[in-house]
Amino acid sequence: MVTVTGDKVRPLSRQGFTLVELLVVIAIIGILVGLLLPAVQAAREAARRMSCSNNLKQLGLSAHNFEGTYKKLPPGFVQENLTGQTPSTANGFQGHSVFYHLLPFMEQSNIYNNFDPKVPKKNIAPSPTAQLANSVVTSFICPSDMLPTETVPFPSTGTATQWYGATSYKANGGSRPIFATSATNDGVFMAFGPGARKATTAGIGIECKFKDITDGLSNTYMFGERSHFDKNFDTFTTSVNWNSGSTIVGWSRWYPAGGDSGLGNMMFGAFAPVNYRIPWAHGQPGAPTSQSAWFVFQDMRLSTLSSQHAGGANVALCDGSVRFVAQTIPQAVLALYCQRADGQVVSDE
Repeated sequence: MVTVTGDKVRPLSRQGFTLVELLVVIAIIGILVGLLLPAVQAAREAARRMSCSNNLKQLGLSAHNFEGTYKKLPPGFVQENLTGQTPSTANGFQGHSVFYHLLPFMEQSNIYNNFDPKVPKKNIAPSPTAQLANSVVTSFICPSDMLPTETVPFPSTGTATQWYGATSYKANGGSRPIFATSATNDGVFMAFGPGARKATTAGIGIECKFKDITDGLSNTYMFGERSHFDKNFDTFTTSVNWNSGSTIVGWSRWYPAGGDSGLGNMMFGAFAPVNYRIPWAHGQPGAPTSQSAWFVFQDMRLSTLSSQHAGGANVALCDGSVRFVAQTIPQAVLALYCQRADGQVVSDE
């Protein structure tokens, strides 16, 4: 279209975009976003994985500092019977965890000093604000894990009776760290004390020294990750309550204070492959139909080295280094890294 002004003819100026042009621009932006988003997500996960690696590095260094001070590593979980204590709720089977012993070496003395050193069950938090076992230590949580960064109620189902702080990291308990009466005690950390239980063929639980790790500090795991996301596992809690009211998140207490279940919160080992998940929900074909049959799979899931990082999980070795372990590592090789004194040569996975 043109306008005539005197003797001159000029085109009308056009404002804005046509619909076709706008749709093309939107399509181009969509393509660019689609190309960029995976890169952004990969960068974020790389940052989370690095943060997790740093957390494990801190745990390893704190264990070295503990060993330098006391000439031995802390026990995985002290178990003793303190019947007769006051209050009566402090009676019975109880003990401190490895993470409690490491607090002063991780600049967490303010939490450590709040705890009762003699009666562990007095450290159970009866409210979200008790500042005891419910204390949140951010360096105990992997950013990729499905754990809340605030105090968590226990049990996971029903009415909460206590609160706790969570951890993504577990101590190396050897070939099979849990259940207590199946514990092989061939790792670096284990149940220790007059009430500690183990497999009948296992040696007694000890407070390990570096000289006890005869396979070499660079060939033995010290700490590793456990993922706390497993929808199938949770159905065996919500459907039939075979896990004492605990979903997978409920098995993440860094200070359980007592009972055989404490080992399930704090230990990993070679009883299951890396990144093992429960393969079926309750009631599906192939799933266990009794609680006794379920316990084997529960122990496998709780003792697996696992993470939300793609392809494997981070570990801290006894020499203080941190490594990413691929989920394709053969379980037999994983067992060699989890045992402190098997006497075998282990090749790189």
